[in-house]
Amino acid sequence: MAPKLDYKQLLDGALMNVVRDALRYAQINGLGDGTHFYITFRTRDAGVVIPDFLRMRYPEMMTIVLQHSFSNLNVAENEFGVTLTFDGRPFYIRIPYDSLMEFKDPSTDFMMQFHPKTQRAGNDLELPLVGDKSPTADEKRIVSLEDFKKNKK
Repeated sequence: MAPKLDYKQLLDGALMNVVRDALRYAQINGLGDGTHFYITFRTRDAGVVIPDFLRMRYPEMMTIVLQHSFSNLNVAENEFGVTLTFDGRPFYIRIPYDSLMEFKDPSTDFMMQFHPKTQRAGNDLELPLVGDKSPTADEKRIVSLEDFKKNKK
């Protein structure tokens, strides 16, 4: 008996082609006319390469913006890389398409959401969540450096 068709996986594959093509277009032609991309991805997935300080600030997911100040956009079949500035310094980051959660172009009111499979990288940078209530998804995304310093004391 043949396995069932996984339509979510088929749809995500087709949508990833749209992201890849949009990034290739930006790589070749640049972004103009107010076009900009908001790309949300899971920071702990296998293959994600970001500086450790960003992984500590965003232990679950992070959103980057490709608009004016990015360079070295390299689009490959399974991932893309780009140089962005964080804390006044340029860093080259690499993001596999499989780790994407959301892709938006607010200039055209276009948005896609994805259903990535769980694929943790297995690193030891997990930060314990402190407090009685469970944080919302947005609270997990944003980690205050001041709160982190207080917890270390």
